Amino acid sequence: MKTRLPAFSAIVLLVTICSANFQARSQDKKSGDDVIKISAELVQVDVTVTDKNHQPVRGLKRGDFELYDNGKLQNLTTFAFEENRSRRIEADPELSRSLPKAIAVGELKRAVAFVVDTLHMKPENLYRTQKMLEDFIDKKMEAGDLVLILPTAGGSGLFQQFTADARLLHRAVNRLRPFLSNNETRRTNAVPPSVFNVPGRGGNLGQSPFNNPDPLEEFDVRSTLSTLNNVIQSLGKLPGRKLGVFVSEGFRPFKTQTTLDISDTTTRAQRANVIFYSIDPKGLESDGLSAADDVAAKDLSDVLEERREDKFETESALTAIAVDTGGKFYRNSNDIKRGIDDLLQINATYYLLGFQPEEGKWDGKYHKLKVAVRGRPDLLVATRKGYSARNEKKDNNKITNPKVAEVIEAITSPLVRRDLDLQLTPFYRDNAKREPATTMLLHIDATRLNFKPLDGYYKTELEVIGFIFDSQGKQVENYRDVISLNLLPKTYEDALKRGLLSMRSLTLKPGVYQMRVFVRESESGLIGTANNFIEIPNLKSDRLAISSIFTTAQGLDDKGASNASTLSQRRYPRNSQLDYVYIIYNARSENNAPQLEVRVRVMQGRSVQFNSQPKPVEAMQGSTPPGRIISGGSLLLKNLPSGDYTLEVIVKDKLEKKSSRAIVRQEIDFSIE
Repeated sequence: MKTRLPAFSAIVLLVTICSANFQARSQDKKSGDDVIKISAELVQVDVTVTDKNHQPVRGLKRGDFELYDNGKLQNLTTFAFEENRSRRIEADPELSRSLPKAIAVGELKRAVAFVVDTLHMKPENLYRTQKMLEDFIDKKMEAGDLVLILPTAGGSGLFQQFTADARLLHRAVNRLRPFLSNNETRRTNAVPPSVFNVPGRGGNLGQSPFNNPDPLEEFDVRSTLSTLNNVIQSLGKLPGRKLGVFVSEGFRPFKTQTTLDISDTTTRAQRANVIFYSIDPKGLESDGLSAADDVAAKDLSDVLEERREDKFETESALTAIAVDTGGKFYRNSNDIKRGIDDLLQINATYYLLGFQPEEGKWDGKYHKLKVAVRGRPDLLVATRKGYSARNEKKDNNKITNPKVAEVIEAITSPLVRRDLDLQLTPFYRDNAKREPATTMLLHIDATRLNFKPLDGYYKTELEVIGFIFDSQGKQVENYRDVISLNLLPKTYEDALKRGLLSMRSLTLKPGVYQMRVFVRESESGLIGTANNFIEIPNLKSDRLAISSIFTTAQGLDDKGASNASTLSQRRYPRNSQLDYVYIIYNARSENNAPQLEVRVRVMQGRSVQFNSQPKPVEAMQGSTPPGRIISGGSLLLKNLPSGDYTLEVIVKDKLEKKSSRAIVRQEIDFSIE
């Protein structure tokens, strides 16, 4: 693929341009802590049906099902069969998988929350878990999936949220850390099996007979259950299929007097229609002795008995969390990825049954559920064991202002709104003080706006609200603009073709940030939301760093420069040439001569469409080596089919001795139409 260096000034200038004139009134607005609660008038029950070979059963009708609420047969008022036909990525590792980075409500197929119990997991098993999660993201995650990866040992920041963006999920996996504690030393004096009240090892766990639990062990267990409860609360606000995957080596509910807390967690999951699957990452485990066993202090038979009892108790907790919510517990397998494969296969097809509560009222009590397929005792029917009906009492904390409630619900939701089509793109480079200068470009599709012709102008009004969060999830900035658009006919026609572009300059310290934007057209009430994230390096350190990639495109028969709308949208015709520019900072040098090399790749999903050989970085005009080097290139797009792509630039400093600091990478998305 042919490359050449573009004119840098023509591209960097784009961040200072807007494609339409408008008047804006800025107002600071603090976000509230209010929570929007959505309740349904139906009880909805997800049901999976498998045969004796554990294969999903299709083709069942409404009349084939019997659903009992507290033993009383219910009339099914809604019925649906859902199927997610997953692509078999494993069979072709080069298969293209272009996953969207944001999805709307109508595009959501399933929400999957991975809760990684780092409080109860050894480092080697956490590593196995990370490999399992990476495999899920790269090979099993599908368009329409909303995924969360959350550790129990803390972490509620930018990377611990529901997202469809695989980049954020990979970063969340990389940030999982083992929690080093004396948890293993606490597992002594195991509870004898006789104190368990576990019918079939999946029922309600009995109350612990111990009065003095280890406070540290109890704290760990309660922290784990609190994390599960928070995840359930978040999943409960989402529509569609909701799966929880609890990866844990288990914990001791009897020793910590938390059996009722587990029951409360499963009840919450049942009410929110969340199915949990537990996965033990230890793999095959021997009941024999290990180096940690104190054989000298105890009789050998006592040690072995304690190990068996301890294993039984910890597995019983994981079983209860899974089975009582309609899921399954996977254990004793060295290939923990098989558990993911199995649960995804089970949930690839399911039936959604719905009924109205008796007399159309909610009594606030717990109801037992039972579902069966008429005349088919050979089929295995899995669903939650019950639900807690909501209470009809008035919610005094509910927001009364519908517009405020609409903003809070939309801006905090992991699902985007697309009544208005938005594209949010943050860029950064250095300013005159060698500090990061961040620019946020918001592109708005003007064809969806309801302009009113009046006195020779085309008019409408937009409310734009934005929030910026740091890596810990803390809000660092927010703003509110009211934009009054008064466009002349020529500007109006241009806006319909190229869209409207709002630019905002930000002063952000080095770090990782997420940006969320809400746009509402005042008169029509149409709403659009968008979010994106950016990682800003410390440009004043001695570490190699790279700016954002600035792109533009020229037609092969047109030598004119592009505009800022092209930079924000990055949608190019096939018969064009994509020019790109970036800045490299803090290169090492010998005799003031850096030795940098660059590789460029164009990816479509997981498929490599173009992969250049490493070549020396060519400094462009305006560079001040070795601290600041401007470079770039060009790509001819005529040989690439239409679709979504990622341009990846990898720079290596050959003079940097530390391998962990020798390479920097930057990427940007673009589309070919």
